[in-house]
Amino acid sequence: MSEEAYFEIGSNAQVDPDVTLGYRYPGDFAPLRIGDDAVIRSGSILYASTVIGNRFQCGHQVLIRAEVTIGDRCVVHHKCTLEGRLRIGDGVKLMAHVYLPSTTTIGDMVFIGPGTSFMNDKYPMRRAAPVEGPTIEDHVSIGGGVTVCPGVTIGRNSVIGAGSVVNKDVPPDRLAYGVPARHYPLPEEISHGNLPELLLPQTDLWGAQSDETWRGEEL
Repeated sequence: MSEEAYFEIGSNAQVDPDVTLGYRYPGDFAPLRIGDDAVIRSGSILYASTVIGNRFQCGHQVLIRAEVTIGDRCVVHHKCTLEGRLRIGDGVKLMAHVYLPSTTTIGDMVFIGPGTSFMNDKYPMRRAAPVEGPTIEDHVSIGGGVTVCPGVTIGRNSVIGAGSVVNKDVPPDRLAYGVPARHYPLPEEISHGNLPELLLPQTDLWGAQSDETWRGEEL
């Protein structure tokens, strides 16, 4: 870890070698804060002025920049990039190679598939306007390889098919897919929200194989 590290971390943390916690930057104003029972894999860099909850788990070579807020029991898999100034709720799982730009907001109990990219500027380098990241409401499930465009809201409990380009709002309780994505009624068999037993256990294919500590927690 860097000699200039600026962080506070809770009990029972597992931190690999070659991890940077509390990366300093000009104007930083608070240490990185991480809750209890964190698992942080090698190659990851987490900036100062970010706050992460309990039972956080990240893969290798994850980058989390400043002024990010992450809730409890979240997983950020290998080579994800989280730019600064964004919010993530509780029980969120980001699969490998997900990109989140600043001003993105993600609710609770959300799944985001591998290789999904979010955008926050409709006309990059063409106008001096504030960026506006997408808003993902609670219990949304997004397949792999999806592109979510600036300012889009995906409503609670919706499901987005793999490879889709979401360039317009998706109402709650809808199934959306295609390029561009169109939305349809959500089939009954997938209409009941994301399953806590799949999102909340702090398990790893190459580590812990079971975890029942999530049972009874209200997220």
